[in-house]
Amino acid sequence: MENILDRNGYKTPRTKIDEGEDGGGRMNGVAKRKEFTPLGGDSKISKMISEEAVEVKHELIELQKHISAQGILVQDLMTGVCSELEEWNQSSNNVTEIQHEPELPELLEPLPNERDDQKILFLENIDVLVAEHKFEEALEALEAEEKNSGELKGSGNNSSDDVSSYKSALSERKAMLEHQLVEIAEQPSISFPELKKALNGLIKLGKGPRAHHVMLKFYKSHLQKRIEAFLPSSSLCPETFPSTLSKIVFSVISLTIKQSALIFGDNPVYTNRIVQWAEWEIEYFVRVVKENAPSSETVSALRAACICTQASLNYCSILETQGLKMSKLLLVLLRPSVEEVLESNFRRARRVVLDIAESAECCPLLPQFASSLSAIATSSSSMLVESGMRFMHIVEALGL
Repeated sequence: MENILDRNGYKTPRTKIDEGEDGGGRMNGVAKRKEFTPLGGDSKISKMISEEAVEVKHELIELQKHISAQGILVQDLMTGVCSELEEWNQSSNNVTEIQHEPELPELLEPLPNERDDQKILFLENIDVLVAEHKFEEALEALEAEEKNSGELKGSGNNSSDDVSSYKSALSERKAMLEHQLVEIAEQPSISFPELKKALNGLIKLGKGPRAHHVMLKFYKSHLQKRIEAFLPSSSLCPETFPSTLSKIVFSVISLTIKQSALIFGDNPVYTNRIVQWAEWEIEYFVRVVKENAPSSETVSALRAACICTQASLNYCSILETQGLKMSKLLLVLLRPSVEEVLESNFRRARRVVLDIAESAECCPLLPQFASSLSAIATSSSSMLVESGMRFMHIVEALGL
């Protein structure tokens, strides 16, 4: 459409219709007449344009309504599809939970790289706890990892190389933790509560036999220290020294039996170890008694042997109530020493009696018998009475 000037000088829009072109591009008569339309024809053209504009506007409104209706339809369709998808997903999740309960959905499982990072962080955490001597926390973490890790149980999806390397790393941490616990338990100044914690840690690591060995080693050292502290008094109290020493030895053995039962239970393997350990300690006790006893020919040696034997047998009867029978072993070990002391004292008594018989006529009256014999003895029988009193003194000294 282009504007043209009419005869009066006004611009008038020119259309194909105004130009009067037919389908073949020829001008018809109407167009020729309109080309020379007077000024009054402008109102008709404006009216036609207005009508066409109204029709176009009406069509646009109808088209807009149509588009709105289509949008509402699409929106309803999307809402319905989303609700159906949500219901389908929910029903699918319920079926998955029923089939795989109590395992988590596979989508929530960490990726391989994430699992590797978790393993590294866990191992570093164990190293920090061991370095800080937080052994109980380290043991709890290791126990939880072995209990909850599917890979360690053989149910993981990782390759066997990854699982074996992770198990090897955990084994190294366990060995390091075991070494630390043993070092603490073997410290000379360790208290029994600290020792008990270390032993329980070794038991949690599956090292029960080693823990029991460490416990026996602790009580052996404890007993040896007490014996060494008591040895200087052997010369001060020669007659009571063996019996007091037996009290020390058998009390430690009894305490060891109690603690072993509390920590390790009534395991026959540990009970046999206790018996063997107690036998060694009793043998050591008898050897110490022999080395520090008075001379076997003295009356003190005889009294010390009798007191020691009686006290040791009494302590053995107490051990029997705890399931440990040591009486036969004790008698076998003490019998040679007791027999030697008895034989030496009897030989000494025989020598004294023979000396009395040989020197009855030449020996003067001893002072300890002079006061008792002065009132009853005559000059003719005084030597015989003195010999009898000497013999009675010997018998009394021997305890017969």
